[in-house]
Amino acid sequence: MFELMIDKLRKDPKTIVFTEGSDPRILEAASRLASGNFLRPILLGDPDEIYAAAKETGFAIGDCELINPLTYDRLDEMIDLFCELRKKKGVTPEEARGMLSKSNYFGTMLVKMGVADALLGG
Repeated sequence: MFELMIDKLRKDPKTIVFTEGSDPRILEAASRLASGNFLRPILLGDPDEIYAAAKETGFAIGDCELINPLTYDRLDEMIDLFCELRKKKGVTPEEARGMLSKSNYFGTMLVKMGVADALLGG
């Protein structure tokens, strides 16, 4: 049964966001998933820190996308959408920017925006 799911994913790979991009356990999982060609990992965090952690632990993350929430090129769009989703709570763009600097909020918004299909964080 598991093999059927992997075959289906290989035909239409999905993208998964990992909110703790430099964590050794995440690097191992992302490396394995990327090498299997059925999920496309996105690692969140500072790329220099992620690459340093990957080098230290020996995991290959060359096929993973790295996104720094602080310098994301669609951050303004994300802030606007976040404010729209939270308008009943009166969230301002400044508050949204602060909240989106947290990887769990940021990763969730990547899924909401259709950049990723799923999120793993915790």
